[in-house]
Amino acid sequence: MLPSGYRYPQLGLFVGRQFLTRTDSPPVDVLNPATEECLARLPTATPAIVGDALACAARAFAGWMEFPASARGAVLHRAADLLAGRADEIAFTIVLEQGKPLRQARLEVDRVVDLFRYFGRLAGHLKDIELDDGGQPIRRISRPVPVGVVAAFTAWNFPLVLAGRKLAMALAAGCPVILKAAEETPGAAVELVRALQAAGLPDGYLSLLFGRPADISSQLLAAPVVGKISLTGSIPVGRTLARLAADGVKPASLELGGHSAAIVFADSDIEVAARQIAAAKFANAGQVCTAPSRILVERPAYDRFVSVFTACAEALVVADGLAEGVDMGPLAHAGRLRATQAVVEDAVARGGKIVTGGRVLDRKGYFFEPTVIVEAPLDSAIMREEYFAPLAPIHVFDGEEEALGIANGLPYGLAAYLFTASPERIDRMTGRLETGGVFVNTTATVTEATPFSGIKESGYGYEGGQRGLDSYLHYRLVNTRIEARGL
Repeated sequence: MLPSGYRYPQLGLFVGRQFLTRTDSPPVDVLNPATEECLARLPTATPAIVGDALACAARAFAGWMEFPASARGAVLHRAADLLAGRADEIAFTIVLEQGKPLRQARLEVDRVVDLFRYFGRLAGHLKDIELDDGGQPIRRISRPVPVGVVAAFTAWNFPLVLAGRKLAMALAAGCPVILKAAEETPGAAVELVRALQAAGLPDGYLSLLFGRPADISSQLLAAPVVGKISLTGSIPVGRTLARLAADGVKPASLELGGHSAAIVFADSDIEVAARQIAAAKFANAGQVCTAPSRILVERPAYDRFVSVFTACAEALVVADGLAEGVDMGPLAHAGRLRATQAVVEDAVARGGKIVTGGRVLDRKGYFFEPTVIVEAPLDSAIMREEYFAPLAPIHVFDGEEEALGIANGLPYGLAAYLFTASPERIDRMTGRLETGGVFVNTTATVTEATPFSGIKESGYGYEGGQRGLDSYLHYRLVNTRIEARGL
């Protein structure tokens, strides 16, 4: 239940110093995925509004030296305090428009508070770096300067974290940001804008746009003032934006899709592995790009793992994210339901067997049962394609080489999970798994301090940590000749 006094936020675009709650472009409905009710109508941007955002960002960037690193860090710290003070209210907004359980939404707010504070501290440490003079009478420094205006694009599955991480890194570096957030989850982005505005972010340093993605992205990336793009989204969208960025020789950070293998060897603690993987698999209804989505289990442990994992899946409470004790909410929209059902039907048609679940729940909202499938062949869609749903295909393997062959056999390279008691196997496998990250005997993935990047078709460019901040900076070499005194 929503608390007394809570109100879903007034939606709008943000350009310059004001929210635009009406435009000449058709609005879109924002739906609650648990009830299918319309929360609000979202205004969308016209080309003229996108042009205004670009002009505001260009003016802000022209005066970036007037917004020094210490001031940028202070703004992020104040915004973190404001978000922390409204964490419960913001979490309710995330649940209403995205569907995840309330406790998961609250953790998302807490993560953004930590992100803002972490990058606020890093901003305070940005300074010229003295370099070796090479024995010459020359002072050499490496000066961190912002790369330019950032066009940032985010997805709906973690609406606060994905936007907040990009904003924290870009603003810490001194880059104005034009954020194109997801139309399905606009309230979370609006809350970020309000916090940063109240924290004293200078005019022009942040614009928020909604609308037709192809139109907005093509206009933003064609603008000379845009110096970098950052996307968290699908591989097809990533390919499109990478091509647009290449036309302007603009750097890009692309965090794209994945199909992460979880490899469980018989020498691991099978019950612990099954419980951890199940919790990670069904978090946010499986709508997590790093979720373990192909579970590979060594044959001697296979039956036991399937039994424990299935029990975990069947114990999950599936309901509206605001309900008491709920473990899993709905999928994000009706299209996800249809796509999920198609993946299950394909697996069964190819010989896969449903151990539990496999159905759309007969109720209002976009609910799908937590589903476990065994014996799905490697050429089935569930084993080849990112499906972004509460589905868990479990596949048996014999030995390291077979497990590696399956895990590395797709064009994705985002994450992998490894469960084993052997230090030697850990060394071998972490060296040979073709992913941006390998998580050993744990499903804990990233924090604000950990730089993370996909490889292969899962993208490139780091997010998080000092390396993530560096991707928004150009380190300018400044050489100054030192004249000998008295000559």
